[in-house]
Amino acid sequence: MSAAGTPAKDTPGGESRELWSDRLDRVDWGVLAPDRGKEIPTLLRDLADDGAASGNDPVESLSTLYDIIHYPEPGYLAAPTAVEFLAAIACDPATAPAGRWRPLSLLLELVVPDAAAWLPHGRDIALWRDEVAWVSATPVDEVRAQYQTWLDEASDEQEYRRMASRLAVLSRDDGPALLEAALATHDAARERVADLAGLLKGSENRRSIDGAAEWACYVLAFFPDEAESVLPALTQESSLLIPGDLRSGSTGGDDPLSAELFALGMLARPEHAAVTVALAHQMAGGHLYNGFTAAVALAVIHGERVPQECLRRIIRSGRSKIGYKGLFGDSWPHCGQRSPEQLGFLALGRCGTATRGARVDMLPEVLAGAEGDSRSIVVGTALEMVLGPRNDPHHDPDDYESADFDQDTLKVLWAIAELPEAAWESPGVLSALEAWGLPTERDAFRAFAGVDDDESTESEPEAQAPGQGTPSADTGGQAGGGGLLRRLFGG
Repeated sequence: MSAAGTPAKDTPGGESRELWSDRLDRVDWGVLAPDRGKEIPTLLRDLADDGAASGNDPVESLSTLYDIIHYPEPGYLAAPTAVEFLAAIACDPATAPAGRWRPLSLLLELVVPDAAAWLPHGRDIALWRDEVAWVSATPVDEVRAQYQTWLDEASDEQEYRRMASRLAVLSRDDGPALLEAALATHDAARERVADLAGLLKGSENRRSIDGAAEWACYVLAFFPDEAESVLPALTQESSLLIPGDLRSGSTGGDDPLSAELFALGMLARPEHAAVTVALAHQMAGGHLYNGFTAAVALAVIHGERVPQECLRRIIRSGRSKIGYKGLFGDSWPHCGQRSPEQLGFLALGRCGTATRGARVDMLPEVLAGAEGDSRSIVVGTALEMVLGPRNDPHHDPDDYESADFDQDTLKVLWAIAELPEAAWESPGVLSALEAWGLPTERDAFRAFAGVDDDESTESEPEAQAPGQGTPSADTGGQAGGGGLLRRLFGG
């Protein structure tokens, strides 16, 4: 049963507009989202007909709908039901192909409210179910205390992020219900995986900017339990599995979408030999964007056993004029406040020390585009990469004074030292620095890192070249962020 009390099987993607529209009116949206739930049916219809019936701007309707039901707003309790209709609208043959990205983009935001929790290691869905069941059956004070313990004992930054996020939500009265809704939203979207995979077909979905196939890839990438059915769908509509020298004019299909390569990296495992071979061909194919994306995908798939050629190509491509931001932006999604390059930086942590050099190389550019808690996440992840876990009891400021840091550690410290002044007022950044026993005052940290203010100012123009140097204080807080609205609507 859906959250609306209707059978989920009654809302398959691709059904007629009359069927899902009739069902839309039978949902009590005012109960699911008390503040503004009654607006939801009109807003959803705007996504389906481009606002033809209401006269509304569909982009504004998408923005309003996001405001009402995004996580962790109270209206998110309506998300499990909303995703059924978002999938139906995206897959409805009557929905204009050019407008299918709108329901799919909101679907991604609802299913993956914080992509940083999925990286570098994918979420264990069975464990997630057990966790939500435990939260639902346990007094909330006990739950909060346990999460605080888990936060204090987190073994790595990903676990720390997960526990901190849960604890923040559980500080709210509706916290347990929101955690239940997050899992229910995932499950509701999972019921639509086959329908969403159908959007990978057809030139109208594949050969356009913000095409439905691209957005479908972004959503499908976060369903690891459906990998065995999704992987064939990701490869069958393009020439991916056919080497260039074996293709003819009548076989092979389109070139693979960069988003398909991203999704393959998220879902495939080392034993999927055909995927590995296909990605290797893409990496060596001479296409800058797809070659970079394929190299990253291979790294994510193979982890610590990543081929060295992948690392060389990642760094060489990242140092091009396009830069890491442009390359990741072509293939990775922008989920909420997490930019594509931030997600890529986190994902490459799956390779451990093997990708340390590549991640150090991209760190200045990643930090330059990070804002708010995204900046804190990148800082914490970078410090963990070179100094060890946050909760290691051996982070002693006195030891650092005589430490002989290697070049990677120094580069991380230098990148952090170049954060804009506003970043040094961020509780998350200061908490991370304190956890590793580092100075939390900007001037003291810069002195500790050996950064000369005069030299930094003189070299500032060079520092802003894509993929090189360090970000300047003037640009550090402006390049990224903005979430759904900035990514989709500009500005």
